[in-house]
Amino acid sequence: MDLEVRHLRMVATVAEHGSVTKAAAALGLAQPALSAQLSRIDRALGGPVFVRDHRGVRPTPLGTLVLERARTLLPAMDALVLDAHRVARCGEVPDGLRVAVVGSALAAAFARRVDGGCDGQTLLRTGWSAAAAATDLAEGAHDVLLVGLCADALPPAAPGVHWRLVGTDAVQVLVPSDHPSADEADLAAFADERWLKAPGDSCFASCFVAACSRAGFAPHAPSECERSAGVELVRAGAGVGLAQPFGSPPDGVRAVALRGRPLLWSTWLAVHDAAPEGLRARLLAAARAARADGLAAAAGGRGLAAVPTDAQAV
Repeated sequence: MDLEVRHLRMVATVAEHGSVTKAAAALGLAQPALSAQLSRIDRALGGPVFVRDHRGVRPTPLGTLVLERARTLLPAMDALVLDAHRVARCGEVPDGLRVAVVGSALAAAFARRVDGGCDGQTLLRTGWSAAAAATDLAEGAHDVLLVGLCADALPPAAPGVHWRLVGTDAVQVLVPSDHPSADEADLAAFADERWLKAPGDSCFASCFVAACSRAGFAPHAPSECERSAGVELVRAGAGVGLAQPFGSPPDGVRAVALRGRPLLWSTWLAVHDAAPEGLRARLLAAARAARADGLAAAAGGRGLAAVPTDAQAV
């Protein structure tokens, strides 16, 4: 068997979830089918990519090599496919495509990628409830849904709604520019801070408290506010914000990476099963390319190697 891009995507998804069962659900496959594919991948590569134990699924040294290459190749392939479609056609994405966004900082970058240079095709609508937005998608109120959720949560089920994982990333902390923290710190370094987060209906608030407990402290209950108000409060020194790791932070604030990645945030894309397969593939490629753009912009803003331009509260 020759190794294909889809095989790399399977390996990357298993590594992100740490579980073949969860990865199979994210990929829309039966667990035995994914296990069989992983066995074929092992044979094609000449050795096992993962080992399984009581802690779940972990990459072998060979798997680590494959994942390092996959993290470079997959965004590049997604961008290639999307850009090729953009050059080949401008009108295939339906006029006025209705995009709902909940808890994701990638809305603008996603819309730009979907439009592909064609003006006025994407209509954005933001909300705070992933469950309500999924129900609206099932009922035809919009065409595609981009959702950010705590990585410990699965997206809400709705009749006819097809979910795909875009990616999982480490949550950062937004602090004032003159905050004494280094650019990377332990969560416990913020034990005495007032916290700010965006509203939402996922399990993130309880997972945040659990992460703080593991770090040895009980946090102040986080205040909930929309992004612009949260940035202003952080800039004024009234608290620190929990943020997705996309793009350069606004003036007056900066992002601090948390050592050990104690908090993770997943981006999901949902399209109705009735949508053409080609459109579904283009939308997923657009979402993954938008994520790659956002990570690259964030890395560039910190003077790192490239890996959107707004930091968004989670």
